[in-house]
Amino acid sequence: MRNYRRYGAEYGRQPVRGGQKPDRNRLVVIGLIAVVVILFGLYLRTGKRNTPANENANTSTLVNTNAFSLTPTGPALTTVDCTAVVSRGTTTEKVIALTYDVGTKPGDVDKTVPVVKAANVPAAFFVPGKLAETERASVELIRDAGFPVYNHSYDNLRFPTLTAQEITAQLESTESFISGITNTTTKPYMRLPAGASNAAVIEAVRAAGYCPLTWTVDGLDIQSDATATSVVTRVMRFVEPGAIILLHAGSDLAATVTPQIVSQAQAEGFRFVSLDELFRLGKPAGAVTNTNTTPTSNGNASASERSVNTTQPA
Repeated sequence: MRNYRRYGAEYGRQPVRGGQKPDRNRLVVIGLIAVVVILFGLYLRTGKRNTPANENANTSTLVNTNAFSLTPTGPALTTVDCTAVVSRGTTTEKVIALTYDVGTKPGDVDKTVPVVKAANVPAAFFVPGKLAETERASVELIRDAGFPVYNHSYDNLRFPTLTAQEITAQLESTESFISGITNTTTKPYMRLPAGASNAAVIEAVRAAGYCPLTWTVDGLDIQSDATATSVVTRVMRFVEPGAIILLHAGSDLAATVTPQIVSQAQAEGFRFVSLDELFRLGKPAGAVTNTNTTPTSNGNASASERSVNTTQPA
């Protein structure tokens, strides 16, 4: 035992002779360390790193998408395409877009949104900034259901009564309130309150980065004498390829008529699409001005009234 210990002690003190090679394990470790250092250096030079610009992207770079759309994401229109008020897409395909206006008070939005979701079709909601400011939960409900939220002014004032600066302020404040909830821009679509416009309004809306929209047929579901039958009958009377249907999410009829309109339109061969898909299939059609017309007493409009709003607020 003594001899073993003596051998070990002496071995530990043996000098390295001139021709003796270093330990192979040590060389392997040194080589691995060198490889790791080189790879880490390459990562730092070429790897994608977050910058403040990436982390704090403002809403002007956001894209509004539709959870139901099977087409490429991103807006189908720019302000270049919207030289007039847009009331429909120009296509011969039997595609239609379902849209809802929300008022400055939520009304029956909490009943309507789940029904639209259950219908399993694309839809778009146009919301005033005032509602987003005071009734955040309503916008969150729409967002969480997967529907896009677009601009419907701040408080539903008729744009022809406002200056260009006031129109810009209405749109920008609404964009701020809604995008703060959805983290998505409201552009490029905005719904004109009551469909009211003129050449100066169109110019101001486009300058703010929006396409001014109205509709092909308004269901008139907020009329005091409206019934489920009158709303469905009116919509189905005027539905056509490229049509934009308008209902009001806060009305007490929207949740009732939505499944009926969807089922009847599908039975007639129509396919519901997002606004983006509608305008990819056919560029917008409309008129430079939009005249408000009072509906007939039975809730059905004449052919000249299908693309105009009622005198009721949107």
